[in-house]
Amino acid sequence: MDCTVKQDLFSSSQGIEVSSHIKRKKFSTIVLYDEDGQSIGKLQLSLSGIYLTGCVGCRTPLAFKRARNRDGLTTWAASLKDGLLQIKIKGEVLYEKELKGECAAVYGRAKSFAFSDMSCENTFSYVPVRWKLEKGSHLTALEVAKLLPWTANYF
Repeated sequence: MDCTVKQDLFSSSQGIEVSSHIKRKKFSTIVLYDEDGQSIGKLQLSLSGIYLTGCVGCRTPLAFKRARNRDGLTTWAASLKDGLLQIKIKGEVLYEKELKGECAAVYGRAKSFAFSDMSCENTFSYVPVRWKLEKGSHLTALEVAKLLPWTANYF
């Protein structure tokens, strides 16, 4: 839990806004954790597919592919508010899936998240006052820590 950001994604209207290079074979991945720090799954996005461990597995919608920035970073947003997985670009919902049954129960326990494939070349933006987030003890800077393969903000 030392390298995670605490946020109740299921009941919060806040989501995660990410700027990343959207590629066919390389996934942008957000790892989700429960209140005990146990990994409950991953949200993975690429040009080839959208996956939420154990619940969602589909091809990336054509509208998302068309909306991305082909020459650089694409800013996209993901949320799980009330069990509704939404992925947006520029405020437009380009993918939506309602989680039901066991999927809703599992991801309803998501209380924190982290990013995979971290490198020292990338940045993470953390705005604690605005969104009531809590950073893990190993996240060393409040504004920018060189941690992620993309820039993430919270909306």
